[in-house]
Amino acid sequence: MQHFTLVTKQLSLAIDFSQYFSDHGCFVDTVEHPSDCATKIQQKNSSALFWDLSSFPWDASQPELTKLREQFKLPITLIGASKPFIAAFAAGIDDVLTLPLDFETTFARLQQRMRLYQPTTSPSSQQPIPNHKIILDDVTIDRQKYKAFKHGQDLGLTPKELKLLIYLVEQRPRVLSRQQLLAGVWGDIYDISQTSRMVDMHISHLRDKIEPNPKQPTRIKTVRGFGYHFVGNCQEI
Repeated sequence: MQHFTLVTKQLSLAIDFSQYFSDHGCFVDTVEHPSDCATKIQQKNSSALFWDLSSFPWDASQPELTKLREQFKLPITLIGASKPFIAAFAAGIDDVLTLPLDFETTFARLQQRMRLYQPTTSPSSQQPIPNHKIILDDVTIDRQKYKAFKHGQDLGLTPKELKLLIYLVEQRPRVLSRQQLLAGVWGDIYDISQTSRMVDMHISHLRDKIEPNPKQPTRIKTVRGFGYHFVGNCQEI
C-alpha cells in the first residue's frame, strides 16, 4: 500500500488527509517538524509529499524543500497557499493548492503527477503484472476494483473493512495487537482511547460478512489478551 508524507502542525488537516486517503487504500504519515521529513520519506518509502504552508510558510520552508527536491524523486505539493505562485514552480514544486481543499480533486491531481515520476520501460523490460486478486475459499478480494465478493456477489465491505481484511491477510499468520492494527490500517492519526472499541467493531463487522458462522469464526481468530490473526486458506492470483 502506498504511503504519503504530510508536513503540518494542523491536527484537523492531518485527520482529514488520513481519513480520505485511508478510504482509498493509502496511508498518510504526518510529520510535525520539517527536519524529520526526509527520514520519514525514507522509512515509509513515500510516494508523494504534501507541505502545509499555513504551518510552515514558504520563505522559511524553501531551503528545506529545495533539499528534499534534490534528494527525492517524488511529487511535492504545497497546500494552504493564498494563490499559486511562480517561485514554487521555479524551485521544482509540482503543484500548489489553495484552501479549502477538494480532496477528490487533490487525489486525482496527485495520481496524474505520480504517473510522471514512474519510469518508462520498453516492452522487453516490463515487469510482470502483480497479483491483484486474493482468493479466500468462497471470498474473492479484487485489489483493482477495491471490492470483495462472495460467490460473485459484492459483500459491501466499507473501505476500512476491506483495508483491515487485506492487512490481516498480508500479515498472516502473525498475531496482531489492536495497536498494531490501528497503526497498520488507520495510520498515524487515531484516538488511542477508541483503540479496543474501534478495532473490535470492525472485526465484528468483517466476520458478519466473510465468516460462514460469525459466532464461530474460522478465518479471523481471536488470541485472547492480545489481538487477532488470519488463519483461513489464501491464494493470490
